[in-house]
Amino acid sequence: MIPRPLHPRIWGLAAAAAVALGFVAPALGCGAMTGQGRIVEATERGELRLEDGRALRLAGLDAPAPDAWLDRIAERWAARDVRIALLAPAPDRWGRWLADVQGGDGESLADDLLAAGLVRVKPEFETRACEAARLALERPARERRLGLWAAPGAVLSASDGAALAAADGRFVVVEGRVRRIGQGRSRVYLDFGGRGGFTVIALRKSEAAFQRRGQTLSSFVGQSVRVRGVVDGRFGPRIELADPLMIERTEGVGGSGSGG
Repeated sequence: MIPRPLHPRIWGLAAAAAVALGFVAPALGCGAMTGQGRIVEATERGELRLEDGRALRLAGLDAPAPDAWLDRIAERWAARDVRIALLAPAPDRWGRWLADVQGGDGESLADDLLAAGLVRVKPEFETRACEAARLALERPARERRLGLWAAPGAVLSASDGAALAAADGRFVVVEGRVRRIGQGRSRVYLDFGGRGGFTVIALRKSEAAFQRRGQTLSSFVGQSVRVRGVVDGRFGPRIELADPLMIERTEGVGGSGSGG
């Protein structure tokens, strides 16, 4: 992974700026500002480095084509002081602080990238309070096929076994129709095809979270849906739902109609 400087003169600009980044316990959700600084470097893994050497990771986002969003940051965010919301009380094992970033005018870096179609929503526990708003912001870019959404395979079909097999271990977006539901002792299975076909798995204990959103897992049967998550190909392609927002109906809400 090769870091990308954001601007040829950014190091000179950064040397003149003062960083005051208060690493205090954050409020839940995205956008509760806890400090400030200036970005001097970005990497393909979604990491931002501040001029004092500390690293941030943008929370709740996935960038399958990182060059495009790196260019966007270089063009729009390189010379700007930013405000920072820390979304975890401590850095991860790589020393990165999970964060959301805003400009001084309140513009969100994540929102900017989502609206341009340069990243997609990747549900994480720390960003659960703003996922619904982010998904709404992602939708127009997806429908207009901006940025990453113009690429072949940006949304996989639940009936495309070869593409799903090739995506083993990767974060993807999949669309298809739920054919049936299966009940296990601790899990619920939403099947999109026959034996060995695509399956979505949810823990039984997660049903309460769906009910709080006015849904039940059985209500998805017969529905065209969009699912996002990491493909596990060990027992046929499957995605495990860690969050109710990882699955959404596509009929009547601008689905791309990839089917399944």
